[in-house]
Amino acid sequence: MKNVLLVLVVLLFSFPAWAAPEGFDVSEAKALPEITFQDENNQTVDLADFKGKVMVLNLWATWCAPCVTEMPDLNTLQKRLKDKNIEIVTISMDGSIEKAETFYKKTGINALPLYWDSTRSLGFDLGFNGLPATVIVNPDGLEVARVSGPLDWLDKDIEAFLLSMAENPHGQ
Repeated sequence: MKNVLLVLVVLLFSFPAWAAPEGFDVSEAKALPEITFQDENNQTVDLADFKGKVMVLNLWATWCAPCVTEMPDLNTLQKRLKDKNIEIVTISMDGSIEKAETFYKKTGINALPLYWDSTRSLGFDLGFNGLPATVIVNPDGLEVARVSGPLDWLDKDIEAFLLSMAENPHGQ
C-alpha cells in the first residue's frame, strides 16, 4: 500500500501542470469564449490572430492600482520574450482607449501593443470579478491557466513556465 501511495505522489508532482508558478490556477486545456477587442486603430482583433503562440492575455485599467503597478513589468517581460513565440496581450478595460494611450506614453510602455475592450465586458465573459485578470493561452488557442490579481511578472519561475509552454506546447 505504501508503494502505491508513493507512486501516486510521485506521479502527481511530476505532471507538467504542477510546475506552474505560485498564483497560477492551472486547468486542463479548455476552449475560451469568442473574444474580440480593438487595437489602437479601432480594428477588431480576436484570439485567432495569436494562434500558434503562447499568449498572456491580461485585462487591466488605469484606475486599477495593482494593474498600473504590474504594467511596466509586463512591458519588460514582452521585451525579454519577444523572439520566443510568446505574446503579452494587455487589454485596457478603461472607458476610452485614450486613457490607456496616455498611460502608455506617460510610463514608457513601448513593447506592448495597445488594445482596448470597448464593451468593457471581457472580464465578465471570462469569469473574472476584478482586475488585474490574466489568462494563459496555449498555441492551440486554449486556456491552460489563469491568475486573479497582480503578480511579479519578472519572477524567473513565471518566465520559465511561459518558455516551457512555448517550447513544449502540448506538455500541458
